Amino acid sequence: MSKEEKRAALSVGRRRYAQITGKRKRGAFLDEFCAVTGLSRKHAIATLNPKRAGPARRRGAPKKHSMRAVRLLVKAWKLAGKPCGKLLRPVLGAYVESLRRHEAVDEMAASEILSMSASTLDRRLRHAKPGAGRGRRREDSLSEHRRKVGLKVDVWPADAKQTPGWVELDTVAHCGGSMSGSFFWTTTLCDVATQWTEMRPAWNKGSAAICGALRGAFETLPVPVLGVNTDNGGEFLNAHLAREFPGLCPGAARSRSRPYVKNDNPHVEQKNGHAVRRILGWGRLERAEVGGVLWELLAAESLFRNLYCATFKLVEKRREAGRWVKRFEKTPLTPLQRVLAHPSVCPSAKARARALADGHDPVALRRRIDALSTRLVRALAAPPAPPSKSPPPSPVRRSDERCKAHSRPGRAGGDLAQ
Repeated sequence: MSKEEKRAALSVGRRRYAQITGKRKRGAFLDEFCAVTGLSRKHAIATLNPKRAGPARRRGAPKKHSMRAVRLLVKAWKLAGKPCGKLLRPVLGAYVESLRRHEAVDEMAASEILSMSASTLDRRLRHAKPGAGRGRRREDSLSEHRRKVGLKVDVWPADAKQTPGWVELDTVAHCGGSMSGSFFWTTTLCDVATQWTEMRPAWNKGSAAICGALRGAFETLPVPVLGVNTDNGGEFLNAHLAREFPGLCPGAARSRSRPYVKNDNPHVEQKNGHAVRRILGWGRLERAEVGGVLWELLAAESLFRNLYCATFKLVEKRREAGRWVKRFEKTPLTPLQRVLAHPSVCPSAKARARALADGHDPVALRRRIDALSTRLVRALAAPPAPPSKSPPPSPVRRSDERCKAHSRPGRAGGDLAQ
């Protein structure tokens, strides 16, 4: 029964209930009225009472401050610089005295506002403050997911930097200086112990695109993932990735960096400029049709760096005489050499890494990267294709099918890695 129907039944029932005499007749009418309206018996008796036929009265204590007092309070509050009630209460008398010297002041209204407490001042000024009437701001879902994912300093063990499998994740925006519109992002993965780095593109940083990029990166990683640390961005802390993460990294621990602390993700932050920007630059990548070429290029570049580019690892960092002193390894090693030399990497993972190295040649791989870079530049410089007249495809509703659709370019990268 709708509200209008209940209101009509109530008006009719109240008149009939007032005319009925006798306990049994009233009881039978109440049974019928409760069956029609769905009200309980006690509620129906109170509602049909003729004394409640008038308009509902306002609950709570009556207001004891006049509108003249509220207007005077708002004027004094604006002169004081719009402080809160606790800061306004000690100086309110001085502002009232100053208003008396400059204009006519209603003495009754002045006595009212001078008798108000700090909490009452805030309540009376609530309508004049910015955002009045909006109520309490709703908490976003990002804060909820932050509470579910622990901090890196609490989740990662002390020997995580020496154990392969603890990786850091980050994204790089190819926006060209403007975050408006659609463009590509690069999802970067870095294993802390071996410095194995994987880069994959994602269109618009959506949940399905990020999952597809992560799937392509995790499939190429030679060591099993033990833990994944990300920043506090919404592309990593969301319900979609929380559902997909157990399938991407079975048994791995999730963690996040402390807000505004970049040093919690230092290894992948370094790769953003050293690896991603060096090959793709700072331009804007807003042509969705270059996604396949971009995927192959980043997969080939990641493979070349992991197999044939040596890196120095930081061994010690200390502060002496007001400056930081860093000590690095004496002999640089490639990520492949670190995987093969590490005692905790299982023989099957080492065999896969050796097969990866035996199936590729540095000169041929470099030529392939140059050819893909040329294709990417020409595709970006070409005029955009005219819009097709065919209707757009219907959206896919299942999240796993969306992830598979976005991860199709990864087959080229996977074939390249093999």
